[in-house]
Amino acid sequence: MRPPLRPLALVPGPPSPRAAGLGRGLALFALAALAGCVKPAGSCHETPDCASGETCDGGVCVRTATFGGGGGGSGGGIEPTAFTSVAWSALQGSPGATFRPDSVGADSISGDVVVAGALDGAFAPWGLGTGAFVAKVSGLAAFDWAFPFPTFSHGKLRAAVLPGGDVLFAATALAPTTIGGLPPITPPAQGALVVGRLDAAGNAIWAVSIPSASASATLVPVAAAVLGSDLLVAGTGAGDFGCGATAGQTFVAALAGANGACLWSRGFATRSIADAEPRDAGDVLVAGICAPTGAYFDPQGGTTCTSGLWVAALSGSTGATLWATTGSGAVSAVRDVAVAPDGSLAVVGDATGSVRFGGAAAIDFGPHAGSFAARFAADGTPGAVIRPIEAPYALLADAASFDRCAADRLGKLWIAGRYRGQPTLGGALFPECRLPACAAATYLARLEGDGSVSSFLPLRVAPLGDGSAFVDDLVLFATTGTLAHALRLTGSTSVGGASWTSVGGGDLGVLRIAP
Repeated sequence: MRPPLRPLALVPGPPSPRAAGLGRGLALFALAALAGCVKPAGSCHETPDCASGETCDGGVCVRTATFGGGGGGSGGGIEPTAFTSVAWSALQGSPGATFRPDSVGADSISGDVVVAGALDGAFAPWGLGTGAFVAKVSGLAAFDWAFPFPTFSHGKLRAAVLPGGDVLFAATALAPTTIGGLPPITPPAQGALVVGRLDAAGNAIWAVSIPSASASATLVPVAAAVLGSDLLVAGTGAGDFGCGATAGQTFVAALAGANGACLWSRGFATRSIADAEPRDAGDVLVAGICAPTGAYFDPQGGTTCTSGLWVAALSGSTGATLWATTGSGAVSAVRDVAVAPDGSLAVVGDATGSVRFGGAAAIDFGPHAGSFAARFAADGTPGAVIRPIEAPYALLADAASFDRCAADRLGKLWIAGRYRGQPTLGGALFPECRLPACAAATYLARLEGDGSVSSFLPLRVAPLGDGSAFVDDLVLFATTGTLAHALRLTGSTSVGGASWTSVGGGDLGVLRIAP
C-alpha cells in the first residue's frame, strides 16, 4: 500500500518518497536564504539553470508545458467548468476501525458496487472484525451485505463482479479458514492462494486453494477481473492452478467461474506485474516493470524484458503471447491498466529521467519522479503520453500523481490520483489545496483523445481537530454505464453534494460516477 501524498508536518508516520522530496526542496530553499551561497535543487536565475524539459519561472524550475505526443497537458491552466456527476456516495467508518480498499467493481446490469479490502479493528454495522472483507453497496448507497475473511492476509484481496451480481474473489490465506459453510481450508506454512465465488446475496458458492510451487514464496494476487463468465487473476509467485505449475516470479491464470477449474495458466520471469485486464475481443492485457534484465514473456523464445515498462497481450483461450511491447528508462512504478472498447489501452505509473514507451520517442521526465499515462493502440503501437504539469520545487509546491485508471464504454480515459498545491492536467487547473484549509486532496478526471480534461471531480480534505487528514488507497473500476471509485479517508470533505467527515482511523468512501 502506497503511503499518502500529504503535508509532512500534519500526519504522523513516514512520508512518501515524493513527499519527502518536496519537503527536502523546501528545506534547501530555507538554507539558501540563510547562507546566501547555496543553490538549492530546483532554483534558477534563467532557463539554462534548469534540467531538460523545464523552464525558469520566478526563480523556480517548472516543467515545460507541452501538449500532444510528448503530453504534459495543455498548459492552459484554467479552472475546470465541467464537474463529474456523482450518482451517489457513501462513507463507512467507526472509531478504532481502519479500512483499506483493495479493489472495487460494479454489476454491469444493476450498477451495484462491490468493494473488497482489509479492516483493522471492529466495524459493528457490517459485523466485521480485523481481517479481509467483501461488501456490496446498492444503487441507493445502502449497505446490502458484507462477507468476512478473518484469516486472510491484509491488503491481498481482489474481487470482480459478474453480470447479475455474483462475486469472484482471489486472496492470500495464511491460516486455517472457513468460508461460509464450505469445507475448511488449511494452507501450508507459506500460505495459499484461495479463489472462490459468492452469489449476489453474499453466500459462498465455492472456494478452492492453490498451493505455491515454492516452500519459501507466497502466491499473492495483484489483480482480478471477469473474463467472460470466468475469473482472470494475476499476481506474484508460482503455483499449480490445475494446468501444471507456472514458471517464473509472476503469473496470470484463467479459472472457470463455475468451480475454479484451470482453463489456462502461465508464468513470467519478471518480478513485477501490475494489472491484468480482458478486452472485448476476448484476449488479455498485462503490464508491469521490466526486472530483471532478460526476463521473458514467452518461454518459447519471444520478447524479453530489458528495462522500463512492459505490456503484453495474451490469448484469452490459451494464455499464449500474442504480442509484447517493452520500453526503456527509469520507470519506478506501474499501477494500473485501462482498456477501451476499441482495444486500445492506457497504463499509469511514475518515471524519472529519459524514458521510452515501446518504440515512441524518448520523453525526459527530469530529475524528479513524475506520473504518466502512456497510451497504446490495440496492436501495442505506442501513442501519446500524458503527464501533469507541476512545480515540485516551488515554495508553494505543486505535485500530482496518477494512481488508478479506467476506460468507460465511450472510450474515455478516467484517471484517479492525489495532489497538493495547484497542478495542471490537460488544461484543467486543479482547485488549490494548501494549508490550513486543505491538507490533502484527490481528483477524478476524464480525458479526451487529445489529452484535454472534459470532466473533473476534486476531493479536498480539511484536517480534523487533531490535525489528521489524508486520502489514499485509491481504487477505480469502469464497466458498462458505471464508474465506481473507492478510497480511504481521514478528515472532512464534500463530494457529490454530500458532506463526509471521518470518525475512524481510516474510513471507507465509495462513489458511483455517472459518466
